[in-house]
Amino acid sequence: MVFEEFSQVFFSFLVIMNPFTSMVYLLGISGGFTQREKRDAISQATVIAGATLLVFLAFGPFVLRLLGVSISSFQVAGGLILMVISIRFMIGARSERRNGEAVDRDASIMIIGVPLITGPGVLTTTIMMISAHGYAMTFIASMAALFVVWVILNFSDSISKIIGHTGIEISARIMGLMLAAIAVEFIKLGLISIIQAGI
Repeated sequence: MVFEEFSQVFFSFLVIMNPFTSMVYLLGISGGFTQREKRDAISQATVIAGATLLVFLAFGPFVLRLLGVSISSFQVAGGLILMVISIRFMIGARSERRNGEAVDRDASIMIIGVPLITGPGVLTTTIMMISAHGYAMTFIASMAALFVVWVILNFSDSISKIIGHTGIEISARIMGLMLAAIAVEFIKLGLISIIQAGI
């Protein structure tokens, strides 16, 4: 039972973090990086993403209470946000260089961490997972998902050689479809709670 709960929360975070989207961006900006610089960039981006997630994990629910926003309302709003993000994943929208100009390295690393890994979808999911599964499960599962993202990014060159750029794009869009299903589930649960509370 605990493993099933962990798996649900873990895969929800992993799908929403969508490491293949981050991989596309990483491969685009790291052409001039040495292997050491690339590993350092991935580690820095992961730390930035994790720190942002932990801050929201600690203070997100408090902010909601302060604003007087119910979890049910947040589920519906969050589900709609996730649906928009999933559509962007499925049509292949992503960050790119402008007119071929080089992007500042530190800024590029920041972009991978936030918003590519830890974006609005992850922050939204964090709140809803805390409500449904508690702090401990949300923390452990989200950090496990973040670790998997870090591993995938570290093997991005090998993965790219095996499945190619097209394979990475297809994988990102499949995750977008899975994210859309999660979004529908969040909206459904939120609407059910609102209707029940009204009754």
